[in-house]
Amino acid sequence: MKNNPKLNFTMLVFFIMLSVVLAVLAYLSGGMDFGVYYAAGRVYLQGGNPYEFSQLSKEIISSTGKLNNPFYYAPWFIWTILPFSVLPYSLARVLWAFLNFVLWFFSLVNLGKLMDYPQRGWRRWGMWLLVTFVFAWSTWGFEQVGILIFFIFTITLLFAKHNKWDVVGFSLALLLFKPNITVLPVACILLWLILRGNWRPAFVAGGALITMALLSIFISSNWYLALLEPDKVTGLSHTLDSSGMVEITRHNTTLLDFLSAYNIVGNAANFIYAIVIILGVVTITLILYYSTSLLQVVALILLVNFAVIPYALFYDYPVLVFTLFYANFLLLQKSSLTWMRTTANILIPLSLFIGDSISFRYWIVIILALFMAASIFSRKGQPSPSDTQPNIPVYLPAQ
Repeated sequence: MKNNPKLNFTMLVFFIMLSVVLAVLAYLSGGMDFGVYYAAGRVYLQGGNPYEFSQLSKEIISSTGKLNNPFYYAPWFIWTILPFSVLPYSLARVLWAFLNFVLWFFSLVNLGKLMDYPQRGWRRWGMWLLVTFVFAWSTWGFEQVGILIFFIFTITLLFAKHNKWDVVGFSLALLLFKPNITVLPVACILLWLILRGNWRPAFVAGGALITMALLSIFISSNWYLALLEPDKVTGLSHTLDSSGMVEITRHNTTLLDFLSAYNIVGNAANFIYAIVIILGVVTITLILYYSTSLLQVVALILLVNFAVIPYALFYDYPVLVFTLFYANFLLLQKSSLTWMRTTANILIPLSLFIGDSISFRYWIVIILALFMAASIFSRKGQPSPSDTQPNIPVYLPAQ
């Protein structure tokens, strides 16, 4: 379809209006995890240990009126929350919602500077609306940090584009505030750079981690001991009462939870999981040695990450926008395969209506894996996009 100014404007207005509606609906759902972050900051400001559930639970109830689970994130995340924790909870929650709304669209704009997809006009607004519905809406509703992680990944690649390797290393260190989601991608990015002779980000990331860890111990000694308490492991898979006792089982968005939702458990599930892990290791090895673009590394590693990690939830998925957009980009020059892009872009939102728990959202990973594999295979024997497209820089260290 040719560029149509009226259609472009109509889709832009529709995108803005519906995005605002989704954000408002997410806020009106009552909130969820920001109450934990806010309470952790309050406990920290009072000189307590936010990793002690007995201290945290009282502040959660005092602030939100309802209990939630333990706090797990690294101390430097608490430091970023402190400005919110000095405010009244209702005001802090509004500001957190607004911040995540803004960061989401900044992230999409940043991604547009990294690859020439989606194309400008109604196609861009349409794809942005699709990913807002699929990935942002749920994350807004749960008040989670998936959008913050997405934003940090986008600015990390922008800094890499301009050879700001010290900032890249520091940004990668910051991402480790939620290690269950970020440790594998961060490690693979650093190793990919090291294999190409760029050690600087690894040194900076390591130095930043050591500095932040020592600073956290200096400020609050022995805070980490609370992470060894039984409620921390139990809280990953169950909700807890104020005493730390188990209430109900939580649903996660991992391969094992997905298989369990289809009554595939025990040895059969473990066998499938082992096969996927082996395929993931092979894929990572190929990426590390043969990929020529840091953007390609990120798009593929994030997909492998969510395919194999043992603990993740649907609201951690916003970073998979990298994968979705990159797979679409690979097929832009293949007009005969437009049907493939269209099919994948339709199946992903439709998968939200499968099943009655977030365990079924793992279908998104499966669809993306098939889509990415088909996109890469379709380019067999052709140059990498990073070698032919100016908007997909290689992101190698300047010589």
